[in-house]
Amino acid sequence: MRKNVLVLSSLVAMMLLAMASISPARGNINSWMWLEPAFNGTDQFYDTTVIAYRETSTAKLAVTVDRDGTGASKVNITAVSVVFDWGGNYTLAVSPVFTLDDTIPVTAFTVAFTVPSATVASNLFLHSFTVYVKYVTTLGQGTFSGSGDSFAVYSTIQADAQALNQQVDAYPNTWSFSSASADVFWEQAKNAAAKGDTYYMNGDFTNAAASYQSALDLFTQAFDAEAAYENAVATAYNTAAANYYNALADNAGIQANASRTEADAAILEANAAQTEANAALRQADAALTNAYGWLSFGIGWILIGIGAIVYGLRKPKPPA
Repeated sequence: MRKNVLVLSSLVAMMLLAMASISPARGNINSWMWLEPAFNGTDQFYDTTVIAYRETSTAKLAVTVDRDGTGASKVNITAVSVVFDWGGNYTLAVSPVFTLDDTIPVTAFTVAFTVPSATVASNLFLHSFTVYVKYVTTLGQGTFSGSGDSFAVYSTIQADAQALNQQVDAYPNTWSFSSASADVFWEQAKNAAAKGDTYYMNGDFTNAAASYQSALDLFTQAFDAEAAYENAVATAYNTAAANYYNALADNAGIQANASRTEADAAILEANAAQTEANAALRQADAALTNAYGWLSFGIGWILIGIGAIVYGLRKPKPPA
């Protein structure tokens, strides 16, 4: 009897051990994405790619999960958490639980939390974090996870400096100006931006922000100088063109006046010629009248002569 009990106990122990060796169903974190960060890219201070949020701002983490690998037809998601190295544990309790099945095999959750101040989560180094997703299946409870180590907490002045730096970086390295003053302002802006980069890399975020702001102001002055130059050139051109056309108009007026004067002189000459012609005509008329008078005078004498001859021929002769 004792032997049977021992055998039975051994069988139970083996069954329990076998059950204990069965791992809970495991799922997958397909990916996660930090939403609306203050900066996402290569940070010169940390010298690597970072996800950065301003201190006391709201951070959002979108986590995509699926049921592949769980071995279960249904997976009930109960909670999504992100835990940081500064001790922060931010959890989204999924209530009611969300079920992944054949109809919805993949879903996404967003964990939102307030980023602590830089005095709690230092901005002098990057922070690591782990994402946990808790779920329940018919096989039991489980958790799947993933980790990252590039989370940055920006102090307020660091965030300001980085924001200004992004504005500075939006300008190209070179720009073609017609104005010499604009070229000078552009070079000064590039120098100020380079100083800002040096300050930022060394962790002097206050002077970095000031240098970046100076660079932005100088870029603006460069474009203002170019605009003023172009306006001055346009004004000078318009003035010169107006003077030229006014001179042409004045010259045309002078020529018109000269032509009018010549026409008036020609008219005067024509009038004088007409006057001379009239005088000559009067002289001719007078000469003609005089000629007629002399002609009449001559004809009269001729008639007198003829009468005298006729009288002489008809006069009775005295008797011999």
